[in-house]
Amino acid sequence: MKAAYKYDDKLLELRETANEEDIEFSITLLNSELKKRMIKVREFFEENKVLTDIHYYIHPNNRYQVIVRKDIYNEFIIQLFRQQLLKEITWS
Repeated sequence: MKAAYKYDDKLLELRETANEEDIEFSITLLNSELKKRMIKVREFFEENKVLTDIHYYIHPNNRYQVIVRKDIYNEFIIQLFRQQLLKEITWS
């Protein structure tokens, strides 16, 4: 099942690239206030004690690189939605 999502392009830029074993997200926050929300997404995955589900990298200028295992993809999308970084999710 593939998720389709919508976000406010005035608040962030989001690019998703699939690799063999995982999916890489490049997220740039255009509003610094959103940093707290990205931190909450990261904290959610840090609490589950599985070290290989996501790899989270912080870059200058509010840019984040997140590498997500394919089996965690839907949960990652849901967490972005829960933190109101996405406006809508649909599955097909």
